[in-house]
Amino acid sequence: MRKNLAILLLVLAVTVSVIVMATQYQVSPNVNAPTTINQPYYAILEYIDYINTTRTITLAPGQSMTIQAPLPPGPGYTLSYIKVNVNSPSPALVISGNGVMYSKNEIGAIVSAYTSSNQLAIANAGNQPLNETVTVTYVFVKEEYVALNTSATSFTLGITIPDESIQYVTQQIVELSIPNYMPFEIASIALPNGTTLAQLVSEWSPLANYIKIEPKYVELTANELPPGQYEVTINYGNEYIMPSAMLIKGTEFLNYTVNPGQTLEITGSEFGVPPGWNLLGYIVAVYTVQPLVVGEQPGHFEIVANRVSPVSLYSTLVQVSGISYLLPPFIRFAPMFGIYIVYDRYFEVVDNLNVPLVVTFMPIIYKPAGQWVNGNLQVTVTDADVSSGLWTALVVQLPEIAHIYKIVTPSGTVYTGLVNSEIPWGSTERLVSISPDGSQAYIAVSTLGVSETGTYMVYVNWTPITMHFANTLNAPISGVKVETLVNGSLVTTAVSGSDGNAYISINEPTPFTAVVYYDNVPLYYVNVNSLINQPIGVTIGLYNVTVLFVGARSQAISNAKITLYRIGTGPTLNGTTSGMGTVGFTNVLGGTYLITAQYGNLKYSELVTINGNDVITIKSDILAIIDGFPITTIEALIGTLGLGGAAAIAFAFANGKKQHRDYEVVTM
Repeated sequence: MRKNLAILLLVLAVTVSVIVMATQYQVSPNVNAPTTINQPYYAILEYIDYINTTRTITLAPGQSMTIQAPLPPGPGYTLSYIKVNVNSPSPALVISGNGVMYSKNEIGAIVSAYTSSNQLAIANAGNQPLNETVTVTYVFVKEEYVALNTSATSFTLGITIPDESIQYVTQQIVELSIPNYMPFEIASIALPNGTTLAQLVSEWSPLANYIKIEPKYVELTANELPPGQYEVTINYGNEYIMPSAMLIKGTEFLNYTVNPGQTLEITGSEFGVPPGWNLLGYIVAVYTVQPLVVGEQPGHFEIVANRVSPVSLYSTLVQVSGISYLLPPFIRFAPMFGIYIVYDRYFEVVDNLNVPLVVTFMPIIYKPAGQWVNGNLQVTVTDADVSSGLWTALVVQLPEIAHIYKIVTPSGTVYTGLVNSEIPWGSTERLVSISPDGSQAYIAVSTLGVSETGTYMVYVNWTPITMHFANTLNAPISGVKVETLVNGSLVTTAVSGSDGNAYISINEPTPFTAVVYYDNVPLYYVNVNSLINQPIGVTIGLYNVTVLFVGARSQAISNAKITLYRIGTGPTLNGTTSGMGTVGFTNVLGGTYLITAQYGNLKYSELVTINGNDVITIKSDILAIIDGFPITTIEALIGTLGLGGAAAIAFAFANGKKQHRDYEVVTM
């Protein structure tokens, strides 16, 4: 028997061509390091549809009626809000509903009411019949996210107008907005024929009235402009970041006269900007009257700036004549004025007429203000902040996940549910507003010598950011941990549920980094640059892996211990091979693994990259296993060289006299 075994081992040792060499792996220290994902910066493109209706309301005392929103005008549109404008404000008119906001005039009467719900009620709270005419506007919005380019310092975005839903609505406004915290500014906009807004303004084109531009906003009145693609030029750089909360100040009115043929250049050096403040732009009014005789045509002055929006343009022709033919109608006058908002440091007024121009402008300055405390804005206004200028306002502009719901003044006065309202304030009126969607607000802190200094609180509800985790088959993954870092500091932690969603509580308008962990292994650094309502999808590679352990003759080896170790990070997974020589592992993280098979004191390892469902074979040099003891090709070959003989080795195993050895054989 022993002779036959010796012969068998000798034959196997000679015929098997597997010679296993010990190998030292060289593994990069960055293998399996978390991957950095940079989410895009998104601008928000909104198609805003207005449906206007006029209604005559007759209500008896105590009677009420309900106004219900119609169906959306097109696919993708949702109701933003309903606005009811009261043409003759009456204290007896009561408008109520879910989350209703009001515009009030200086005597406290309701001018307009707003609700984001799909209905509101109008009631007569008086003791006399009420007859009112109201204008009801239903506002629907279709929102798109537009990724912004970070590979160039300047680029263009195309906006197509109108949207197909325009045929069902009274007016369509298209608005492109960029949140203040993002490093971008809108530089200019051009019509489909290439004409820029600045050129339209200089040429006194009526189209200029239907395009508005700010550093972070563009607004197009689609039903008044030629259809086609409008090109918006956007600059990229950290210098274009604006504060989300700031004090805005109107300084003083400055007056200049521009003579015929001359140009007035305003560079910002004509006045002083207080330390800590920045120049935002100007409110500019230019006006004159041209005397003409029959045969002469009126001209137009020019205002030149990169970002200029007309507020009002007026030009007419007045004919002068006597009662009788004593004074024939040869004399005409052409009064004209233009009022503009300029969001640039520099602008020019060019007088190409034959009469002087009067130019009146007010510089507008701003400074960052406030700090975020538990998701709410705290702003301390000092005497120095309001010591000069004609008015100062606190302005807050937040991303769409933020919803301002009230403002509390230093004296404790609470303003909530007010839109574009004028509140009695000493000898003047206090302007205060929270936008219907809650993303913006302003409140006067000083007006014409009336001021209130101290600490203001702006209260904000924040909608969590959703991160959705799924595997490569798009199945949701639960138990994914997310740590949220703002400026390197941990602010919150969330874990995904059975739907794969983790909800990140952000409470200030700042981009953040989400560190994603699965099974306590850091997988991704997700730089979230846009605080938007769109879920952030993250795919995690989880795979089903089978390890097959075989011997030198490809025979299956059972009862071997299999270990999967993800290099540098873990986890370590363990299993034991079956009678088929296999062991299965589920939900294995993708990455580079050291897979080790151990039988007795023999170890065999492979360095493997796992990026899919796979069967991984670990091949050993085990020729046979006798009474639980493995015999390798090396041992058999040693026997053939006369060092005790293969039979002697087999005999030693058979009698339990195998010498102890502990070494690792690694295959590439």
